[in-house]
Amino acid sequence: MATAESNAASIEDLDFPKAVLTRLIKSSVPDNISIQKEARLGVSKAATVFVSYLAATANDCARESGHKTIMAADVFRALEAVGLGDFTDRLRKDLDAFSSLAKEKKELAQRARAATGEANPGEDVEDDLAEEEEEEEEEVVQEDMDVDDDEDAGSDADESAKRPRTE
Repeated sequence: MATAESNAASIEDLDFPKAVLTRLIKSSVPDNISIQKEARLGVSKAATVFVSYLAATANDCARESGHKTIMAADVFRALEAVGLGDFTDRLRKDLDAFSSLAKEKKELAQRARAATGEANPGEDVEDDLAEEEEEEEEEVVQEDMDVDDDEDAGSDADESAKRPRTE
């Protein structure tokens, strides 16, 4: 399993957005209950540790399956592995509902584009971004080559300054 030390950021550096976490906590407790700042911090740290642990376990499940990308099935297997298999049925239903909603939105957007006669505006934007990235890379390479040329020219000038003059 991956550890916090092997990642670029440690668990202490990672936090859920406070507003999202507060809404989540408030939706889970009765209206007449107030939440102290320290309690929110504790839930935030616990959630961060849990998500990190679940992600590491899902990564192990993905590797056991022979792939590098963590998929939903790996997360469900990880939940089973950490003893939280009771949640998988509800999560599967939520994932199915989310996937259906996303698919419907995509189909509506495609119909709207077809109705207005647009091919796929996203492709043009992606092509433009790819071209800009290529141009920036070429500029960086050219700058690196120019710097190398300047260094070479500078070293020639230094060497000629060190040589004795013959008049």
